[in-house]
Amino acid sequence: MKKFLSGFFIILFLGASTLGFFVYRRYTRNPEQTFPYPYRFTSDAPGISLDAPILIVGDRMGAYLAKFQAELAATISQDLMKNIKVQSLAKDGHALHRTLHELKSLSQWPQIVIYQGASEEYREEKFIPAQIPKIVNNFKLYDDDRIQTFLILYPWLSRIIYEPLHLVQFTDALPPYKAPEEDQFLKRMEMEIRLFEKQLQQLVIQSRDRNSLLILTTTPVNLEVPPHKVCQFTTTIEIEKGIREAEEMLKNENLKGALAKTSKLVQIYSGNARLYYVHGQVLTKLSQVDEAKNAFLQASAYDCDPWRGTEIQNSIIRKVAKNQQVLLFDFAEMVNMGWSESPRFFDEIYPQNVVYEGAMKQLGLVIKNILKL
Repeated sequence: MKKFLSGFFIILFLGASTLGFFVYRRYTRNPEQTFPYPYRFTSDAPGISLDAPILIVGDRMGAYLAKFQAELAATISQDLMKNIKVQSLAKDGHALHRTLHELKSLSQWPQIVIYQGASEEYREEKFIPAQIPKIVNNFKLYDDDRIQTFLILYPWLSRIIYEPLHLVQFTDALPPYKAPEEDQFLKRMEMEIRLFEKQLQQLVIQSRDRNSLLILTTTPVNLEVPPHKVCQFTTTIEIEKGIREAEEMLKNENLKGALAKTSKLVQIYSGNARLYYVHGQVLTKLSQVDEAKNAFLQASAYDCDPWRGTEIQNSIIRKVAKNQQVLLFDFAEMVNMGWSESPRFFDEIYPQNVVYEGAMKQLGLVIKNILKL
């Protein structure tokens, strides 16, 4: 009996020691964070004090939108004794992770936050590809409502619950844009999409916690810009031959033949950005505007060089806005109304100034109605 008890206590001690070492190891290796992001900033963002009730945040798209903040302020301030101020923290290169980091530095959030971004989400690599399985598992843990509740009450538990990761370290300096390596493109794209959705959800949660009204806006996509790069794993000799034949038919105004060729190819093959772009060109010539628009949006989404925002990001923005009951200003849809009848963009990325002016006036009326001014 004594030997049995001795063995039992030894096993119990070893088990407790192993568990204790496991907990200690996780606790010391993990940062305290509700959202299990695979990156961290090496320093806090400088403190910011706002003097405006309306704030624009985001990347280069938000920075360009802010150039027309006078139109927004004028529309909101109409019939008021004093003009409403609008301020911007949007910056070139600031993907959503940098926007969230900067918002942490606000001493007080504004009454309204307008997000316009999603065009530079691939500017920086936010995770180590080899750790994708661990990252996915951590987000599955976060998605459990019970775990979320525990983490809200006891944030330090995140250091034990989540699997430790080698975190990507970010500084204030922005690296130059570098297109993703093609052999890692699909894996990176899938993870970037997951991260973007989680970051949007965090933006919603933080704005509610700080009693700010969040307005999400979609990102305009220039439908007529061809893809920068076709992924090699989406093309074959047969596809390239078919695309060349369709382009030749299009050049010779053989639109029915070109449509038959591209329609057959897109049914057989998927993911080839150039194929969808040529398909869109053919449909545009045939005045099948809605179908052409969808083809061009797919072409931008399949671009192997993710140099801009696409319908992928916009669909996530719409999804989060709907699920979280957040106000959505569908700027992309507004810009592309009548896209086939008149030019809507002045370059590959930015819509024409008159489009921005009209958008700001519409957005201003929405805000004016919300504030009951």
